[in-house]
Amino acid sequence: MSKILLSLISIYPIARFNPDSHNMKKIATLVCLLLSAFILSAQSTATTYAGTINGYRESMGFKTGQLIINNVITNQRELHVINIKANGDFYINFPLAHKQEAWVSFPFFHSPVYFETGKNHIQDFTISNTWAVTSIFKGDGAIINNDINKVRSLLDYNWEAIEADIYQLTPDQYKAYFLGIKANKLRLIDSIAAATVMSQPAVELARRNVEHTIASNLIYYNETMESVYRRKNNIPFNKTPALPPTKLSASYYDFLNTMKYNDPSAMVSYSYYEFLNKLMFIDLIYDKANEEGLGYAKDLSRIKTQDTSKQEIKNLIKFYEDLISLKTLPAGALEKVRPGVLKNLLKKDISLELDLIYLQSVSQQIDAGKDTLSDAALAEIGSKIKHKFLLADVAALNNKVKQSISETKNKTGYTYNQMPAELPADSFWVKILDRYKGKVIFVDFWATWCVPCLQGIQQIAPLKEELADNKNIVFLYITNTSSPEKNYAITMPGIKGEHYRISTDQYNILSEMFQISGIPHYAIINKQGTIVNRHFLWNETRQIKQQLTALENE
Repeated sequence: MSKILLSLISIYPIARFNPDSHNMKKIATLVCLLLSAFILSAQSTATTYAGTINGYRESMGFKTGQLIINNVITNQRELHVINIKANGDFYINFPLAHKQEAWVSFPFFHSPVYFETGKNHIQDFTISNTWAVTSIFKGDGAIINNDINKVRSLLDYNWEAIEADIYQLTPDQYKAYFLGIKANKLRLIDSIAAATVMSQPAVELARRNVEHTIASNLIYYNETMESVYRRKNNIPFNKTPALPPTKLSASYYDFLNTMKYNDPSAMVSYSYYEFLNKLMFIDLIYDKANEEGLGYAKDLSRIKTQDTSKQEIKNLIKFYEDLISLKTLPAGALEKVRPGVLKNLLKKDISLELDLIYLQSVSQQIDAGKDTLSDAALAEIGSKIKHKFLLADVAALNNKVKQSISETKNKTGYTYNQMPAELPADSFWVKILDRYKGKVIFVDFWATWCVPCLQGIQQIAPLKEELADNKNIVFLYITNTSSPEKNYAITMPGIKGEHYRISTDQYNILSEMFQISGIPHYAIINKQGTIVNRHFLWNETRQIKQQLTALENE
């Protein structure tokens, strides 16, 4: 820390002589940043979650739970496995940068739990079966969590019933429906709070979760209706929309102006993370980008003026039509129009939300791009935001990635298999199967830039450790050239298993073979080299284990 602070003099020498200079402001920002990051690092190591599951038996079929922490500043998601002892006791120590809700998931409990940095939290469960569960909190944060328990059922949603209700609703009907749910839930929370004397922080947290969840669903009208339509009509999920999107006017989003913004306490709410990630991709932003010619409409129009009888032109037309239908825009297009659209729509001080959105994009480049920042670059970013305390998380992520890059050369447990790019995919695939003949193969199609892919890889990691001594099961990771070589070289060594980075042509043929419409995509191959499941779906790692071990024993 001292070396970094001293180095500032060499970075901005003129600042020593001009206290009012812009460079001096950068130094002040960076000094605060580094001190905050140092404090953040010290605080992020001693948060615990423990308890007992009364009535637990190993014969129930599970030995773990999960704790998921979403960082709304860096858009990082950390997944931690909670190991359960035979007597039902569990304990986990995990890093936490700020007080916030994290998602706790056991087969009998799926809900956010409030945690405070560096504190010890206890939750004791009593289960007669997985559908009849009670819990009580002790230790730190117990007052808020026990108060939330009083209204926890109101934070759940019967999505099966909701989907049946909203099928084929117009935007105005859809909005009225969800606003009705919101009003009813808030009324019940206030009624229970008055009757049972809930603490004010718990009441505010419960209300925020309802408000943010409802707002998220209202923002995603088109995406929700697309999903409901597919399930209702048993249409497989793929890249091509089954429904034409409905253009939503600015008046549709008037519910957003009833909400509170620029309030750091909102960051405690688990659902605020989801809300912000919906808000930053609101349809109006895409509409504005296209209106200003930042999309692919011009490219499509230009291509259509060429000889459309040629197959390559037909392919290009379809390519750009797919980009437009999937709301894909060139890099930087959304960033250019987003602040103006949101300010015009909300007409409120949304400086916190804009800072968070900006820092998420910076963090994405650091993490996915492995493009770490110098002290001067961090100071420059700090000068662009209003809420300076947010920058400490970005600095911590920057240091984490730097450390990860330096540790890459010491990673073990992975094998990078190189295949000639010109080798046809069918021949390539035969060579892979020959290499792992007699073994059960779990295939993971992924990419370094795919956040859900990396989350899935992290979730599966403990299972791979459990099966590490089993030489009859192989975890096979396949990506294509969309994973940049630099990022791949840094990320791949941290993923234990067999790795292949293949050409576009090879990947296209495998995409047809495995019917890949998006990633992550999983498949399972038996010992005879037969694809037994082209699109393996799983929610818990025990499902993977059951399938792999069953095939191993055949």
